[in-house]
Amino acid sequence: MPAWASCCGRSISFSVCGVSSRRWRSRRPKVPNCCPRTGRTDPVLLESGLFWLLLPLAAASGWWAAVWSQRRQQRRASRNLHSAYGKGINYLLNEQPDKATEVLVRMVEVDPDTVELHLALGSLFRRRGEVDRAIRVHRNIIQRAGLSERLRAQARLELGLDFLKAGMLDRAERALRELLDDTGFGRAARRHLIELYQQEKEWSQALELAREFAATGDVEWRTRVAQYLCALGEAALETGNSVRAVHYASQALDTDPDCLRASLLKAHALRAQGLWQEAVQVLQNVETQCPDMLPEVLDEIRELMQAHGQARAWTGYLDALARRQPWLAFYRRKVVEQGVPAAAAPMARYRCRQCGFDSRRLFWQCPGCQCWSSAEALRTGLAE
Repeated sequence: MPAWASCCGRSISFSVCGVSSRRWRSRRPKVPNCCPRTGRTDPVLLESGLFWLLLPLAAASGWWAAVWSQRRQQRRASRNLHSAYGKGINYLLNEQPDKATEVLVRMVEVDPDTVELHLALGSLFRRRGEVDRAIRVHRNIIQRAGLSERLRAQARLELGLDFLKAGMLDRAERALRELLDDTGFGRAARRHLIELYQQEKEWSQALELAREFAATGDVEWRTRVAQYLCALGEAALETGNSVRAVHYASQALDTDPDCLRASLLKAHALRAQGLWQEAVQVLQNVETQCPDMLPEVLDEIRELMQAHGQARAWTGYLDALARRQPWLAFYRRKVVEQGVPAAAAPMARYRCRQCGFDSRRLFWQCPGCQCWSSAEALRTGLAE
């Protein structure tokens, strides 16, 4: 009987050198998806093998299509957000905060998870006077889970400014004090706290915080510290504590040697103690301290010297002063020759060096720009 071999559904008869078909079949390679009994290809097994072969390919294709679609949507959303950012910045530069707010609201609706957008939106609400909405936005940011400490601290700072804008000073103080030890926003919180204490006239607390800034050598903060010390000294003088007032005035002059307010405070406190000669000496030092402000002290010097029988000394002092400061000739002529008291006062004018605010009254803090000790006397009125 001839030997048969089965391969891929075909039967082949052969006889080579007496080698039996059984032995040849044992050497025949195995064909996938073949039936073990008949040796023929089984369609069911073949389909099953193709299924398992194509399943990973189909899964990979679906995953790739989903990722590609998601990235495409993200790129489209990113382009839209960048365009909206540009519009919002353009509106802000053109002083149109209302339109800028509308753009940011739409951006937040598109991408509600962007914390920076919420922070910007809350700040715009505060600028527009919608403090309630600003507070809600910043509180929602603080309550988010998984928020970084930097963004949470920034949201707390913004919330403190919201309370400050709304006049809720107690809440603003608590929110800002929580940030004093923060490395990123501690300085900003300290600066806003000082502004808050200025509003409440809590000069001791403002002084405590401002001294840390002044310790770095910043001239602006040294000026502020001197002004806070003068405010404390004036409060002490009003209660009759002239000794403490002199102490505060001396500290202020040590901090800012050009502080006219400290010189006036010290002279008034010494005068209250009956030390009129020391008071005159302090007032006369204004010439080296701030010559433009001499009209503020000349009448008080004249009053003190004449009240204690020093009329001739006063005239001699004024003559010498007019030679050193020729622009005071008008004051000398009116006071000495015509005897008009306080002749220079009605013509005195002051102007802020920072913002140009003009006034006939001397302000220690400019009502326009809130700068301290920025007023300078205008000599034109006195020289005419």
